[in-house]
Amino acid sequence: MTQDRVPQEITLETNTPAYFFSKGLPGFEQLKEFSLKEHNDIFSLLSAADQPEVTFITVNPFDFVPDYEFILPEDTIYELGVKDEKQVSVRCIVTWHSDRSKVSVNLLAPLIFNTVDRKGKQIVLQNTTYTTKHPLWTDSPKTDEGGDS
Repeated sequence: MTQDRVPQEITLETNTPAYFFSKGLPGFEQLKEFSLKEHNDIFSLLSAADQPEVTFITVNPFDFVPDYEFILPEDTIYELGVKDEKQVSVRCIVTWHSDRSKVSVNLLAPLIFNTVDRKGKQIVLQNTTYTTKHPLWTDSPKTDEGGDS
């Protein structure tokens, strides 16, 4: 690299939508504004505006669990100002692990976004069999080598 070339700054946040979470996220109630940025075709990153080191990996749960379904509670519809289902986007938080077979997704507590009004909320589903540790990759080989079952 020659001295006369100045590296270009990369602005990552200019087209990243920001969402307001009136109650924050569980465990991060003090953080109210989050950006949601596509990382690639599968993963998005949800980052706190005030503390960007607080970042969650998220996925569209319907890409991994096609029969994933739940009824959006009326209070959530009201709180987020949803007037049409086309305004709603759903993401779920991924727990990453270096061992691909241990990567999981939290289907029990999806993130609900109003993509028009830019509001978000994490809800906890009731009376469901969904878990916080659903395997993300169902094509991973199963092993019986101990650990939690």
